[in-house]
Amino acid sequence: MAASCACWIPPLASLLVTAPAAAAPADDLPFDIAAGTVAASMSAISDKAGVSIGWTAADASVRTRAVKGRMPVADALRAALHGSGLRAVPGGSGTFRIEHAQPFPLIGRRRPIDRPVVAGGGPPPDEDPAAPIIVTGQKRRQLLQGIPASLSRVDLADTDAGKVSLASRDLALSMEGLSLTNLGPGRNRPFIRGVADSPFNGNSQSTVAVQLDEARITFDAPDPDLRLIDMEQVEILKGPQGPLYGSGALGGIYQIVTRKPDLTDIAGAVRLSGEAVQHGGIGGGVEGVLNLPIATDSLAIRAVGYDTREGGWIDNIDGRSNANVTTTRGGRLALGWAIDPVWMLDVSGAVQDVNSRDTQYVTDDETVQRYARIAEPADNDFREAAATLRGRIGGLDLLATGSYVDQQVDSILDSSDSSADFGLSGASRFVDQRAYSIANGEVRLSPAGSSRWLLGASYLRSTSRDTGTIEGTTQSLTVESLDRVVTEMAIFGEATVPLWRHISATAGARLYRSVADNEASERHGGTSARFAKFFASPSLSLSWAPSTHHLVYLRYARALRPGGLAAAGEATSRRFDSDELGTFDLGYRGEPIAGMLTLNGSLFHTRWNHIQADYLLSNGLVATRNAGLARITGAEASADLTPAPRWQISAGATYVRALLVKTEDGSKLDDRRLPVTPNITARLTARYEFPLAGWTTRLSAQANYIGRARLFFDEDLDRQMGNYATAQTAAFFSRGRLTIGGRIDNLLDIQGDTFAFGNPFSIMAGRQYTPLRPRTFTLSLARSW
Repeated sequence: MAASCACWIPPLASLLVTAPAAAAPADDLPFDIAAGTVAASMSAISDKAGVSIGWTAADASVRTRAVKGRMPVADALRAALHGSGLRAVPGGSGTFRIEHAQPFPLIGRRRPIDRPVVAGGGPPPDEDPAAPIIVTGQKRRQLLQGIPASLSRVDLADTDAGKVSLASRDLALSMEGLSLTNLGPGRNRPFIRGVADSPFNGNSQSTVAVQLDEARITFDAPDPDLRLIDMEQVEILKGPQGPLYGSGALGGIYQIVTRKPDLTDIAGAVRLSGEAVQHGGIGGGVEGVLNLPIATDSLAIRAVGYDTREGGWIDNIDGRSNANVTTTRGGRLALGWAIDPVWMLDVSGAVQDVNSRDTQYVTDDETVQRYARIAEPADNDFREAAATLRGRIGGLDLLATGSYVDQQVDSILDSSDSSADFGLSGASRFVDQRAYSIANGEVRLSPAGSSRWLLGASYLRSTSRDTGTIEGTTQSLTVESLDRVVTEMAIFGEATVPLWRHISATAGARLYRSVADNEASERHGGTSARFAKFFASPSLSLSWAPSTHHLVYLRYARALRPGGLAAAGEATSRRFDSDELGTFDLGYRGEPIAGMLTLNGSLFHTRWNHIQADYLLSNGLVATRNAGLARITGAEASADLTPAPRWQISAGATYVRALLVKTEDGSKLDDRRLPVTPNITARLTARYEFPLAGWTTRLSAQANYIGRARLFFDEDLDRQMGNYATAQTAAFFSRGRLTIGGRIDNLLDIQGDTFAFGNPFSIMAGRQYTPLRPRTFTLSLARSW
């Protein structure tokens, strides 16, 4: 029998189970260990295998899974600790150390960590070379393999994404289920798995919540399209996320995880780039990153700055060529303070200004030309500040976070075709000015070193103001104005409970009260209304993990959006009711061939009641109404293969059948596809890395197919788009801290219609097309230190 001893090591107690001989573990041993705690399970495994296992007192009560069958001791430890947030790190002479799957609780940070001590005088175990994949989209650090939900992740530090400047539209080509409109940078709407209500940027709340670390940065605003520079990863949580994120989030979550300040080393990087657009103009940019410890191992700042220019390619027949030039300027500043070994404070801020000189639609699908009376510029100015405090109180991890977001979105459109509808004659232009803000605060508790449960409370206040003005040659007329304030207070939680052997249940719920104050005014008068409602958003999943390499899950979740008041631009304003969405999701995530092949797949079915949709009025303005009942059925699959040490191959496909099956008045429909979402998408990527004359060379190629989609389910706008394929290729050459790169996007110069909408005041008069950006060549030079 193994003896146990307790050693006091400030500030943690380290527990040890020691086998008499501390012999090397046998290849295969029969295990029959019941589910329990780390202390009980590790003691039983130590007795059976004759190994020494060390863990901290804080982790002794963490729950473990049952282990049954013949297997090596390392596999038994992995099985017992699966989903606990802990891992067993092997050492010499048959020893193991139990530690958190990632020692420090923040992705991307470095600092010394107190470690458990294993008695016996042996050398400390080596670090596990296969770092686990950690995701944070469900509001705590979790191992990806153990999450019973559909999720996609792009590691921006481990792919070509780390060598180029990306935007959210680029990631949509690499992540199953994500699609975006293509009005232009800073004006797009993201959708996940066909949960798409409208192509128009009206006043309805978004179906996808965009997160920047712990801060929610959109509520009813378009995606700010933050440049993904010096980011850690992007996560897409698919399906309704109401239990953790509240109203909205019907389709899922788009979360950006930034790289945090390094508390140890001074580091930096600079990247210069230039681009040329075939049939268009030239562009370029500069990006810089600086990490500076102020007090080593305690306080550091990290700064990011960038200034880019995208060359235009839309020509106006009146002589303005390459009119749709877009400039993006921005930066981030983060401060990380390790108050002590337990508590960490992060304070950050981000700014970005996106300015487009003109829209990017055409009226002829054969060319990139159009006739426009005036330029139609747009800009999106984004500001964000956030602070997050993390620490441990007893056996609990505490997180308190607060953030404030301000977003200004302005645009000008030619409204001459609708001048008569507003009592004007001749040429006119529509000036749309929108201001959004979000104040958000949240407190969360979870067990130390474990993700098995979470409890939290939150407060959110979102304000938005939309003013639309028609300016004629002799007069100016405010045609719509809407002020909305939404306040939400909530408590929420989620917990995982082992049921039987390898089967677990995860249940979550959010109880919250939403109050929306609306005030709308038009030419014919004004209306105000208050909408107050108590909501409950539940989720429940069952998961089966026969081993640490395979997970099968069934999940159901609901989410909703509260009702409101829309400025209809007509004689009266219109109310719209809350809509609610529920999804069943059956999925698999696994590694059939360890270290070589990873597979993901899911089948999903969604029922969406009382859809809130922004629709087009006859005068060109946009209002919100309840459109009816929709059903969405689909499947998606992806595979990542490493057939040889220098090769990486990735493939994925999605099928979505998203139909409006019944109108709000109960009328049945035959085939009205929900807008924007393609019925089929597919991708294939291959990368090859090899040494060449002292340089590390990385070549990559990617092909995508975008299936057929519809503009809108309204009969007058039921226009087809999509059905095209694209390709891109890239090459990077690195030596030391220098990287030279080249990339070609839209390699075959395809002229597919990405999004068939540009100007709502003239779309009824004829077809509009938003072509793919033509073939674009990019060269870059990066230096780090």
